[in-house]
Amino acid sequence: MNLRNATRTALALCLLLMVAAVAIPNPQEKQYKDRAEYDLITKVYGEQNPASKIVLLDEWKEKYPETDYNLERLQFYLDSYQKTSKTAEAVDVAKELLAVVPGNFAANYAITLFTPYLGRADDGTIGDGIKAANELLGVIPTQFGTKPDTVAQDAWDNARSQAEVAAHLTIGWGQMQRKQNSEAEASFNKVLQLDPSRGQVSYWQGQVILGQNDAEKYDVAFFHFARAAIYDGPNAMAPEGRTQVLDYVQNMLKKNYGENSFNVYWPRFEEMAGASALPAERIELKSDQQLDFEAEQKSRKENPLLWTFKDLRKALTGPQGGTTWGNLNGALSPKMRLYVVSATPPERPGTINFSSEPGGSVEVVVNLENRRRTGVRSGTMLTFEGVAAGLRASPFRLTLNDGKIVP
Repeated sequence: MNLRNATRTALALCLLLMVAAVAIPNPQEKQYKDRAEYDLITKVYGEQNPASKIVLLDEWKEKYPETDYNLERLQFYLDSYQKTSKTAEAVDVAKELLAVVPGNFAANYAITLFTPYLGRADDGTIGDGIKAANELLGVIPTQFGTKPDTVAQDAWDNARSQAEVAAHLTIGWGQMQRKQNSEAEASFNKVLQLDPSRGQVSYWQGQVILGQNDAEKYDVAFFHFARAAIYDGPNAMAPEGRTQVLDYVQNMLKKNYGENSFNVYWPRFEEMAGASALPAERIELKSDQQLDFEAEQKSRKENPLLWTFKDLRKALTGPQGGTTWGNLNGALSPKMRLYVVSATPPERPGTINFSSEPGGSVEVVVNLENRRRTGVRSGTMLTFEGVAAGLRASPFRLTLNDGKIVP
């Protein structure tokens, strides 16, 4: 996976600090058992291929289980396992290295980097990963306190940043496994602040926020899922994974809030997720029903006479429609304001047909008391009243006689 590639790169930077300090054995400082061990040691130090170096290390360990060069051997194992993507073996040898040198930076770094990708989440694995990550955070200021002249400043700063990222990522991963969702959210926020490219972390962040069962934060969860699905730069999730996440978050948004809400909110999530790993603003999510209600209230305020008709139509077609029509028939209708559909004749109409929607079907026929002197344009809104003279329930049509166009 891409995140694993990123951790291997970061570990390589870390191991530069360690391996650079390893020199050819000095016989005055340490003693090799015999000439054969010396020859093996020399081969190990000279071998550049990590897979071949592991073969030599295994031979050395088999023939000389006890050696003055145990520390160097463990360091070479750690470096070679890391370079050959043997993550489980790298973690095991890192633990051996810690037993020899408690607090060893490279060992804690390896455990921290690889723990989330070992394919297991038992309590021991989680505990070891979190412990190593916390120890790593504690020594980072000292480890990166003085930059060697041989290391470029950008590489040095990046190595420190990636060490911090790895620590917070592993702590967050462990908290996520333990269902400590609020704590994991805080840890993942630190990761994304330091390294916005972590697509997998964005997905995890969505999971732990949903896991808090707080509907007030669902918009933040949807944002992080959207980020995981949309981001395609360095350290992004694999394309097939992003497709699955995209389907997941879109379906969840539709299921929980409705199709119309999806059409309103998804473009905003897309825009924000494409710009940043953290949400620039909160989105107050509302269901289709809420949006429809708010739209209706706004429309009622802006077009009260349009809603006079809609309410009358609802009453006339409802359970008490007969009673409502009995009261209205032969009486002057309330003032209503609707859209013109057509007029007859077009030049000086005596009849105007109206609809509650622009371009809609005819719902009200108004036979005017006096023909108009000028025609009316389709789509224009007019206010009118008249005497109720006829009603058809389906499709709905109300007929008014003696109609008047009023201001």
